Amino acid sequence: MVTLKQLAADLGVSHGLVSRVLSNRMGNTGVSEKTRQTILSRAKELNYRPNPNASALKRGLRGSVGVFLHKIGAQGTELNLTFVDKVATCLSDRGLNLLVRVFEEDEEFLTACNPALFRRIDGLIVAGIWHHSLALKLNQFEADGLHVVTACHGANHNSSIPNFEVDQEMQGYIATRHLIEIGCRNIAHINIRPPRHQGYLNAHQEAGLATDPRLNIDTEDFTRQSGYQAMQKLHTLGIPFDGLVAQADSQAAGAMYYLLEKGHPKESWPKITGVDDSPIASDYCAIPLTSVTAEMKTSAEMAVAAIVSKIEGGTATSCLIPPRLVVRESTVPGTLA
Repeated sequence: MVTLKQLAADLGVSHGLVSRVLSNRMGNTGVSEKTRQTILSRAKELNYRPNPNASALKRGLRGSVGVFLHKIGAQGTELNLTFVDKVATCLSDRGLNLLVRVFEEDEEFLTACNPALFRRIDGLIVAGIWHHSLALKLNQFEADGLHVVTACHGANHNSSIPNFEVDQEMQGYIATRHLIEIGCRNIAHINIRPPRHQGYLNAHQEAGLATDPRLNIDTEDFTRQSGYQAMQKLHTLGIPFDGLVAQADSQAAGAMYYLLEKGHPKESWPKITGVDDSPIASDYCAIPLTSVTAEMKTSAEMAVAAIVSKIEGGTATSCLIPPRLVVRESTVPGTLA
């Protein structure tokens, strides 16, 4: 990309003159209309673009955005990498730099929020798992002049800070609806997130079907081990079921591993769905897994657009992002997504 100095050298005029013409800040500069038009025309021919960081500095900005991330998803889902990579790309496209911090406890977040950091960034994106105890702190950042948006699971949508996340209730709903539509009538559920469980219930209610509470297995995390243990409990109960809604691809992978280990023929397996549409679903399950998207790229794009809008004096509004169902062989044999 051609620089201002290179453009000036190409035209044989001063750097300052080119700068004033292109920024339309001529003042009392004496220059002919022919020279002005020559500069504008040549800049267009060479596809000159102002340096965003230099422009930011002139406006009193730092040209950087921070991302504070509490990692989400089980190992192998790559949700965090997907989010950060997309944020980095979107910021780079706008000529902005990225500063990343990872935290798990409130204290880590607060330690990272020091005066030196705020002298380096124009805005902050807080992502991953929502920490309710930090809401007041984020509001204080806003009051102190630091622009903030969130892309957190389970954030308070009544907050004045805009949040961008996938609709988790819809995740549970469309997975369950899919199983009902392909003929499943006794659908088990591996449960950890209440909104996804509500979606599971809503799909049954919409179809006029009852749910068996005994087929709802509560877990403490999204790991493969929790999926294995949930399937073990379901088989111990001895209650027939023809479908399984797992709340994570990793849980579904664990449930499949149990069935393999116990020698159940794949033809006899229940129809299984997961959540995240991660590499686990497509590449690392015993059968390619039907899964609901986590929309990490979309939430990253929307968070960046929102923080840039706020930095530039605009506004931003929270959004629940609708997920999509990606159908694979675990529910429809012979299907390759």
